Amino acid sequence: MAVVSTYQIEVSDMMCNGCEDTIQDELRRANGVNRVSANFIEGTVEIEGGDHIDREKLVGIVNELGFSAE
Repeated sequence: MAVVSTYQIEVSDMMCNGCEDTIQDELRRANGVNRVSANFIEGTVEIEGGDHIDREKLVGIVNELGFSAE
């Protein structure tokens, strides 16, 4: 059975559903990501995937989109 890990990233400058969609679409392309749920009201992105996923790489992907993630 595969190990599944959940990661949460804080993104303080998501402002709308379009921001959520942009982040979700890009993170879903990352290798090993199974599920992404962004919430602009809470300023969070929850990512579920294999235990080999590098959280810092996910943060980098969001930052490359022009958002402030940590």
